Amino acid sequence: MKKIEDIKPKSIDFFPIKKKNFLKVSFSNFWRYFLVLIFLLALNFASAPNSFTQVTNTKKLPPELEAKKQSLEAQLQEVLKEIEKYKAEINKIRSQKRSIQQEINLVNSQIKKTELEIKAINIQIENLNRKIAQTKKSITLTEEKIQKSKEYLVVLIRFYYQLRQRNVIEVFLAEAKLSDYFSRFYYLAKVQENISNEIDNLKELNETLNKQKSKLEEELKVQNNLLTLAKIKYQELQELKAEKNQLLAQAQKLEREYNKKLQESERTAAQIRQEIYKLAGGAGPITFGEAYEYAKLVEKYTGVRPAFLLAILHYETKIGQNVGTCHYKDAMKPSERPIFEQLVSELGLDPNKMPVSCKPWYGWGGAMGPAQFMPSTWLKYKERIAKITGNNPPSPWNILDSFIAAGLYLKDLGADIGTYQAEWKAAMMYFAGSNWDNPSLRFYGDDVMSIAQRFEEDIRILERGK
Repeated sequence: MKKIEDIKPKSIDFFPIKKKNFLKVSFSNFWRYFLVLIFLLALNFASAPNSFTQVTNTKKLPPELEAKKQSLEAQLQEVLKEIEKYKAEINKIRSQKRSIQQEINLVNSQIKKTELEIKAINIQIENLNRKIAQTKKSITLTEEKIQKSKEYLVVLIRFYYQLRQRNVIEVFLAEAKLSDYFSRFYYLAKVQENISNEIDNLKELNETLNKQKSKLEEELKVQNNLLTLAKIKYQELQELKAEKNQLLAQAQKLEREYNKKLQESERTAAQIRQEIYKLAGGAGPITFGEAYEYAKLVEKYTGVRPAFLLAILHYETKIGQNVGTCHYKDAMKPSERPIFEQLVSELGLDPNKMPVSCKPWYGWGGAMGPAQFMPSTWLKYKERIAKITGNNPPSPWNILDSFIAAGLYLKDLGADIGTYQAEWKAAMMYFAGSNWDNPSLRFYGDDVMSIAQRFEEDIRILERGK
């Protein structure tokens, strides 16, 4: 198994001169070692004191890998064009959907309005029918009164006529007083006059009622026509709504198809970015043994237990194997994007080609590299990382830089104390920040500590095998 000493060239910390043999070195060898020592000190001074050789980000790739990188970048550009085209189509479809939905909403409003109009017309028709029925009843009653009055008038006229046909002798014989005869005669005449007037009034009332009935019937006819038109309008609106719903369903189907194409293109772009990222010096898969060697070096500078550090990195990215597949503009909080662009530009990389973590359901994505640092957090630790690794600027995607970054951050969170509670709290703060004590998030700290315990067993096995 390779050790860090095999991976990185030896610096003064790993210089092979043993103190107990130093006096036995010959005078000529002494100056040779002395000059080498001076050279190494000058080199370390120029590149900042550290135990690691600086990993440059502008390392030139072999021709075949450079050609592969250029080919991948060309493919990525084509896929990105497809993505933009699909996004434009989806935005266009969504705009059409909004327009169709607005039209459907308008039709629904018109349908509700028409339903209310039909209801109002039906109420009006019901009222008219009731009024017409009442008017017809009144007309019937009036006609009956007129008929009875006519009949009574006929009886009176007949009696009046008979009374007038009587002679004076008959009157004297029949009536006690002549004045009674004339009073009755006058009374009959007066009643006849009243009945005639009553008949005239009833006829006038009957005429008015008939006119009112005709008017109500005419209004009823109008309302029935309006009801017919409203029902026709209602049916047309229902048909229009069905057409709009069909258009909306077609737009939704088309949107799903384009979303599917977009997702496929984004997956392809993510895969290409991952390949470019590896060619650009990103952290590819490493063995647990190699990761442990890095973690031991981190412990030297931070005091953070290797098993705990590896548990955090395993939970975050499976120790660098899954650093995200999304584009920073889609996943990252807007305030973080300028910092990300600055960091990536300093590394001589294209921000559009570097993968970041995807946006989860509960917040923003955009975390970088094996340690899953946000750009603003990385910026705070940038100088401290560079002083230890010598990589200036350090890269969030570099395995060494990311291990050191995670170690420094966990040390600042109190993990270097080494107790279960201190490490558990540091893990929770690594994951949730100030919200670390939220009971619903305890799973993260519990899982990390469980993984750390398992890794501790694996580390013991590794150490026994050395």
